[in-house]
Amino acid sequence: MSTSMTTGVLGMPAPGSKRAPEFDLQNSEKLKEFLEEFEELAERHGLMTKEKTKIVVKYVDKETKKFWKRLEGYGDDYVILKRKIMGVYSKTLLEDKPTVAELVKLVKKSAKGSIEDEKNLNTYYRKFWIVAADLVEADVINKKQHDEYFWKGLPQELRYAISNRLEARDPDFESDQIPEVEKAIEAGRFVLRKASARGGWG
Repeated sequence: MSTSMTTGVLGMPAPGSKRAPEFDLQNSEKLKEFLEEFEELAERHGLMTKEKTKIVVKYVDKETKKFWKRLEGYGDDYVILKRKIMGVYSKTLLEDKPTVAELVKLVKKSAKGSIEDEKNLNTYYRKFWIVAADLVEADVINKKQHDEYFWKGLPQELRYAISNRLEARDPDFESDQIPEVEKAIEAGRFVLRKASARGGWG
């Protein structure tokens, strides 16, 4: 008895299932292998180029998905999207400059740590700038993404304090906004000096 294979988007394996392709951000050198596996499945199930762009992001983690959806080609042209993705993670294409994977690793590590004073904040900013500046220059991330990555690297308690400071000084600023790096740094230094003067956050 013959069985027919479900084609189209509905025929693609569910993310996390045995047949689904997987991409590990910490093992980005296997990106090409991941994309080849995805493309083979996509061709087998007859996905159109627009469908490919929307399905490929389902097989990566939440943060990577957000980033890939912002790249040129998403929702429109898989070939363009693939080229942009390859450019992000390929050190060869970036002339041995830092990759987004390195930036994400730095941001996550900083967010889990602690920034207790201006020295800590300046250290994080310096490390962030070394990686992020090259990515902006290479047109891998834009200014908005640059600001978002920096913000995510600040511990939650410090983000709250910075938002409160900016909201108090700028009537147009709202607490759910992500400030520009320069404004976050300025407000961060102020709240950290204030916290230090009164003996800490408590």
